[in-house]
Formats: sequence, structure tokens, C-alpha cells
Amino acid sequence: MSTLDQLPVIIGAAQDSRAVPDDLDNAFGPADLAGAALREAMGGLNSVDVCFGVRLFGDSGPAFPNPFGASNNFPASVCARAGVTARSHTYSHVGGQAPQTLVADAARLLMSGTAETVAIVGAEAIANIKAAGKAGASPDWSETRNEPLDDRGLYPPGPFIVSPAAVAHRIAAPMYYYALFETARRHALGKSRDEYRQDMAALWEEFAAIAAGNPFATERSGLSGEAIVTSGPRNPVVSTPYTKAMVARDRVNQGAAVVMSTYGHAKSLGITDVTFLHAHNEATDCTPIERDVFHSSVAQAAVLHGLAEGADMYDLYSCFPVVPLEAMALIGLARGERPLSLTGGLPFFGGPGNNYSLHAIAEAHARVRGRNLTACVYANGGLASKHAAGLYSGEPPAQVGLRKEERVEPARKIAGENPSGKLLSYTVEHRRGEPSGVLLAGETEDGARFYARAGAERAGEFLESDPLGEDIATRTERGVNQLT
Repeated sequence: MSTLDQLPVIIGAAQDSRAVPDDLDNAFGPADLAGAALREAMGGLNSVDVCFGVRLFGDSGPAFPNPFGASNNFPASVCARAGVTARSHTYSHVGGQAPQTLVADAARLLMSGTAETVAIVGAEAIANIKAAGKAGASPDWSETRNEPLDDRGLYPPGPFIVSPAAVAHRIAAPMYYYALFETARRHALGKSRDEYRQDMAALWEEFAAIAAGNPFATERSGLSGEAIVTSGPRNPVVSTPYTKAMVARDRVNQGAAVVMSTYGHAKSLGITDVTFLHAHNEATDCTPIERDVFHSSVAQAAVLHGLAEGADMYDLYSCFPVVPLEAMALIGLARGERPLSLTGGLPFFGGPGNNYSLHAIAEAHARVRGRNLTACVYANGGLASKHAAGLYSGEPPAQVGLRKEERVEPARKIAGENPSGKLLSYTVEHRRGEPSGVLLAGETEDGARFYARAGAERAGEFLESDPLGEDIATRTERGVNQLT
């Protein structure tokens, strides 16, 4: 077999997206969505050596409950729906980077000769979960499979992506961390709130227009940038600077599947219209409060450098505007220069849990297979913590580069009790459109970092003024730094 024949390729990819059904007691679940996608992606084949499953949100921790049951072996259930047999089944770690990481895992198996054909599957039926809960319906998605499962667990070994300081200050939802990043980035650029708001509006308008033309997208109305960033009764502020329309949309029923093989085996099957994996990079950052530049991820820069520059098209992970905006700056991309999303992004295409980037990879395959074009898919997980990027083309590479960086070590210490210093960032939390509190990030004179909180009664100070860079003082009460 030649070196070219040993190269890993995508031989099939498919997506499924459905509206909430009328009969919610018998509503389809995520295995049904992913199974339909896998059946189409297999193109008539009926077996794989390995099936990787992207971890469902319902299996990703108590923050994402699924009251309607689940399979004890999600990838095996998906294969059963598709009429596909697999020698082994593996369930991924948590994180939006997982689909791209699984592509690299599949490539290693294929190039080593350990496997000949590998499937990657994932889905979410969160729209059905929410609709059934609201209607009082009870679909039953419980399923017991007898096939062995290699369950990698929630997280890989090593430090957790959330610091004890964040837990103490009740920073739970990713939205609040990203809102802090967004405001800190705006301050670093020296932009006013209105100037930065227009940056976000222009980018999201571009993504919304792409989603409007995507038959698998959840939000296809092609909202204007102004409509996306302007608050109102149907688009309330959720945490400054974000409105509801600006953040990832999880009320989706979406599934995807990607099938990989070697180029030699693909040809033996009569498949020559393939997509080659040229390169993959991945890296993990330390917790946000410990990063040298609070709003910027060293791991993100490491993953994109040397891989992402010069691609013909991109899918930049888009859970919140700061992620693609930072990626654009790192790559050197200007808006309008090249496509920045292949799907329409998480707020408009939809955010199917950990599985969004598998849809992006499926879109990349549809656009570059058999063509002399390159597509970069950049995936992000956690709190801008876990990063992975892949470069794809219809033309073969000279060699495949698979790179995994060591975890980034903390650059800043966390301050002790009663810290004072400069205000790095803030976000005014909202509940049902009304201010409910203020979350702050600060830096002491010696460079240590801290979080702090203020009550809703002080929200007006931050909504009316913009005190970034000013001195703040706190008093520590039961482990929480209260703004004084």
C-alpha cells in the first residue's frame, strides 16, 4: 500500500434536523437523529470497526438534565438505528472540541492500521426535552444495550477547567464567563460599548444570513445585526453585553454523522470523491482567572497558529461573539474576506450540545471533497478552555500533522481575602430582563486576580457608567468578595 493509500479521509457525512413533533409522548430522541444521519453517511455500507459517540448533554453533568432516560451505550444505539454493526464503541469527554478531537483519534487508528472504517456520531433532542417537559408529556428514551462501551468519562485527567474562586462566586453558566471575556476584550481594544456592540452586530448578521440559507438551521429568519443586539420583550438582555439572540441556541433537534476510512480502502469501495484531513491541533488552557491576558486564550492561539492561516473557508466556533472575534484576530482574517461559518453558527444554526462542530465538519466535507479547496474547522469547549482545529481539503496532503499541546500552566495567582485593585471586567446579570447582580473580575497591584460580586442595587452604576480600569475594593464574606 502506498503512503497516499494510508491517508485518512472522510468518505461520507450527513446531518438531520427536525421540528418538534405533535405527539410528544412518542417523540424521537437523540439516537434517532444520529441514527438517521449515520444511515445516510454510510452510503450503503453496513459495518465499521469503531463508532465514536459525542457525549450527550444529558450525560455531561447535573446542569443539563434529561428526565426522559437515555441509552447505556449511545453509540451502539445509534448504530442499531442505522442498521450498522461496529466492533467497538467509544463515548467522548465533555466539550465542544470533542467532534474535532474524535476526527484526530479516528485518523490515528486508520493510519496505524488498527481500524479500516470509523464512524463519529452525535445529536441532541433538547427542543423535544423542553417541549415535552412544558406539555407534561413523557417520552421514554431509556435503552439497554449489551455491547461493551469504552466510556472516557466527563473529563480527561488533570486540573478542572473551573477554579475554586469561580465556584465560590457562583459563576455557573458559561454565558457569564464569556460576558466577562467580551467586556475585557472591548477594554483592551479601547472601544466604547456602542462601538463594540456594532462589531458584534456586524459579525452576527453575517452568521445569521448563512443560517438563513441552511436547511438544517434552527433559526432561518436572517435577523439583522441591529435586531440581534437590541434588547426588547422577545430579546431580553441575559447578561451584558449579551441579548438572548446573541448566545448559542440549545433548543434544537439536530444530529450528524461522519464516516472515515483510508484513501486506499475508500478506493477499494469505489469512493474517490473524498475529503482529506491535512492537519489537527488541540490544546487546553488553564482556568480563566489564571490566564495572563484575561480575555485571551494561549491554547486557542497555539491551536490556530500554523494550521488556520490561508484556508479558503472557515467554521469558527461561535457560542459567543468573543470566540470567533479572537480567532479572526489570531488568524489575521477580516470580516467579509472569506466565509467565517459553514453552518450559520451556534446562535442561528443551533447549538446541539457538544456536537455542533460535527455539523461543521459535515459541511466542510460537502464543500471541499474532490476539490482543490481547504476548509478550517475550529472547535471550542468549556470556558474558551479546550480548543481543537482541523484542516480539510479535497486534495491530499504531503503528510498529515496531528499535534496535541500540553495543558497551559497558570500564569497568574489568585488573590487572598479582601482584595483590591483594578477592574478588569464586569457583567450585569439579568433575570427575566431585569438586573439581578453584578459579577466582576479584578487584578491586584502585584498581578494577582480575583472575582467579586455586587447586588442588583448597584447594577445601575455599571449600566450607566463604564468603570473599566478603575480602582475597586472588596470585603470577603464567607469566601465571596463583595464590592465595597
